[in-house]
Amino acid sequence: MGHAEGVSAGFQMDQRKGVIALLLSTTGMGLAGCLTRAATRTDFFGTEYVAGESIGAFMTLGRMVCGLLTFVVLIFACRRERLFRATRVTPSIILGGLCIGVALSLYMVAALLTTLADAVFLIYTGPLFCTLLARVFRHERIDVAQWICLLFVFAGMLFTAGIVSVSERGVAFGFDLASSEPGYPKKGLGDLLGLLSGVFYGLSLFFNGYRKDCDSVVRGVWNFGAASVGALCVAVAMTFFWPLGTVDMTAANWGFAGALWLVCGPFALGLLLVAGRNLPAVEYSTIAYWECVVSLLVGALVYQEPLSASTCIGGAFIVAGGILPALRSLLPAKGTRT
Repeated sequence: MGHAEGVSAGFQMDQRKGVIALLLSTTGMGLAGCLTRAATRTDFFGTEYVAGESIGAFMTLGRMVCGLLTFVVLIFACRRERLFRATRVTPSIILGGLCIGVALSLYMVAALLTTLADAVFLIYTGPLFCTLLARVFRHERIDVAQWICLLFVFAGMLFTAGIVSVSERGVAFGFDLASSEPGYPKKGLGDLLGLLSGVFYGLSLFFNGYRKDCDSVVRGVWNFGAASVGALCVAVAMTFFWPLGTVDMTAANWGFAGALWLVCGPFALGLLLVAGRNLPAVEYSTIAYWECVVSLLVGALVYQEPLSASTCIGGAFIVAGGILPALRSLLPAKGTRT
């Protein structure tokens, strides 16, 4: 993957477009954990599933395939068949899709085993990893304000994931992967899968930062195709630990599954490609944390997952760290006329 692949001659990023796309995308993605639970539980608020926990990975497979089919239709609807054939497919395009398929499959299973807050904040170690990779390999500049934003969202992740906690006895540090909570007997395993999903998510964001010249619709076909392969690999591997057995999904389960595949598939992930094409890694990394806030609110309002002092502090840090780059991109630059 040469340097030329990371530089797109003649392409100008539209940061306003990137910010709007990313906010819409992360709002849809923030609903993924709730929709997956609704699609896989025998009762909406219960703890019994229609099959083994590996069904979360199969839900992600459906999400990726739905996205693939949507973008194939768009290729023909937008009359971009010739552009699709002429586009040079490079490793970054395939690896970006493959990694997002693996990341979201692990995340969906994590969302079944641990709290929505833990699952989403652990996958969001990824943008920080992506930013550091972009700084090292693409030499993307990070100014003082952006460093401050990154520190804010990183601190927020530490608090909401429980790595740093606040109680009456003061501030404590630690992360217990073997822990369990009422309603989440496999919480430690879920947290571990969430952390692994963050690693692959960061790799996906990094790879998607290349080939910005590639048309979003064309790239969507290749990304979703590779993501489907990645999700299938995770789903098949997980059946060795949690055999599916008989899958007994009701009409309501299928309805929520359809909503998951559409809202969190072609809508959210399609806009994610637009955002990745139009935003530098550091701004992408901070604004993307809005998904964490959405998932946090869903967990609290729908599932009554408790909001601890640490979680509230972390959410405040994340909002503070994400709002500055969003405002800087949306507001006109100083000295420009509108």
